[in-house]
Amino acid sequence: MSCKSTKKTSAQAMNEPSNQLIGIIHVNENQCPVYIEIPVELNPGINVPYQTVYPLNLKDGMKKKGLKVQFTYTVSKAMSPEGCSADAVVQLDQITVIP
Repeated sequence: MSCKSTKKTSAQAMNEPSNQLIGIIHVNENQCPVYIEIPVELNPGINVPYQTVYPLNLKDGMKKKGLKVQFTYTVSKAMSPEGCSADAVVQLDQITVIP
């Protein structure tokens, strides 16, 4: 029996745009405890779906203002903190610091 969830086949996954983006971490700004800004300039040739995202599982050691990161994500249905105006709430799949 299924719980109404669908599994993507590899052919479907290959036709979807990459969700690997480069962003800059911001801390305690715009009423958000932390968010990642995703400037179009850092992601040339990529259709950037959001300007800002609120990451649910960002490790404390990476919560540093101005830190540049490359990450993949999954959009979450969770709520963002009250007053936080991030465009989306995401679950980080992978994240690495860019020097």
